[in-house]
Amino acid sequence: MIRNVKACINLLECIDKRIDRIKIAVAYVKLSGVEKLSSLLKNVSECTIVTSLDFGITELEGIKKLKEVGCSVYIYNNRKEFHPKVYLFESESQKFAIIGSSNLSDGALTGKNVEFNLMTSEKNLIDCVESFINNLISESILVDDNILSILESGGYNNIRRESYDKTGWNILPKINENYYCEKFKELYNTIQEYRERSELNRKRSSIHKMALYKLICDLSSYGLNVNLNEDKTRGNADAIIKAGNEVKVVIQGMILNNKTAILHKLDGFDYFIILRITSPMTSEYYILNKSEIDKLIGENIITYNKNIQAYRISPKIFKKYRSTLNEFVNTIVGSSQVY
Repeated sequence: MIRNVKACINLLECIDKRIDRIKIAVAYVKLSGVEKLSSLLKNVSECTIVTSLDFGITELEGIKKLKEVGCSVYIYNNRKEFHPKVYLFESESQKFAIIGSSNLSDGALTGKNVEFNLMTSEKNLIDCVESFINNLISESILVDDNILSILESGGYNNIRRESYDKTGWNILPKINENYYCEKFKELYNTIQEYRERSELNRKRSSIHKMALYKLICDLSSYGLNVNLNEDKTRGNADAIIKAGNEVKVVIQGMILNNKTAILHKLDGFDYFIILRITSPMTSEYYILNKSEIDKLIGENIITYNKNIQAYRISPKIFKKYRSTLNEFVNTIVGSSQVY
């Protein structure tokens, strides 16, 4: 039998103001709701919110306000529609959860809407709620300054008005496409200035970054979610493509023809992509999967160079692996899932 449960119609009136830690998972966040809780959120030692971009309802200003008051904000990043309304509160003396229908909005928190919630301090339920939220965090993207910039520059506020029938899984690629396509063009123009001065050697890291931006720009047009791994916290991959399973890729950008490709490590990736960018609108993809690379090394076709401590792949070899992006996408997700 479940004990220690009571109805909570007006969620704000149910919250003990002495709480010190908060974890929340709600489908939608609005600025009006954050402002109702802001005085409480400012005074806790830990605040974690998981929300979604489903149907464009969550407001960017609400996310920014949560970060402003010190909360860690996560955006759910899975194919499923995100619809929980779960609040977990903790102080030194108690721990309780509110579960029901209230999103983080003024109407849902204050009783202006027709809402119904249950408040419980039952330990088994509390443990279940905490485990549930922690699992959601593992499937979500932390909204750091970079993600916030992508949401703003990628045009979320405009896209959300057209997204009443789309989940966040479908909205994020469009935001990424807007953001990274523009970043690619900016970097391409900068690199061309160095090319005209025959100073491309000074921009190797920028050429690599430009290729990454181009890859995300292109893959996002297929509705794929792609996460950059710029700090390499998730291994040696440069980017992780969310295509059912995670597909990890290492990329080398090229401007000039007949350049040798360089691969530094043989672990932590599924595909090595050589991307030669010939103009803002045209590029060439050469794609080798890990097993093909291992086979070529075993046959001594790809060799290790001790001087540069890397594997060298000549144009004569990698040009046999010319591929269209459509072929690659069909390989990693199946043509029936490409949209």
